[in-house]
Amino acid sequence: MYEKTRKDLLAMIELLESDGSRWSQFFQKALAAFDQSEYQRCSEIIMSGSGGMGSLNDLVLGQTTDRNGNFQWKPGYEKLNNSYQDLLSSLYAFARGIRRSANK
Repeated sequence: MYEKTRKDLLAMIELLESDGSRWSQFFQKALAAFDQSEYQRCSEIIMSGSGGMGSLNDLVLGQTTDRNGNFQWKPGYEKLNNSYQDLLSSLYAFARGIRRSANK
């Protein structure tokens, strides 16, 4: 579980950086906690990004504007968002599992 979570954190950071999202810094903090074996803190960081307006749950990747300022989708935006949702689900599952084990 821990090896997969670390890979997921790295993949999430890379994905968000490739889209220019500020959320990459959020997951860098989670990775730093994870790498210090502070799994509870990592879990708290991940969970703190969910809920409310502008949260991780609201994030949609692959949006841009053309030179006239008109909205358009970047090529491959569907795959980008599917990958994002898969990683987010996996990281939420890790965070919930850590939270459950701490509450026992």
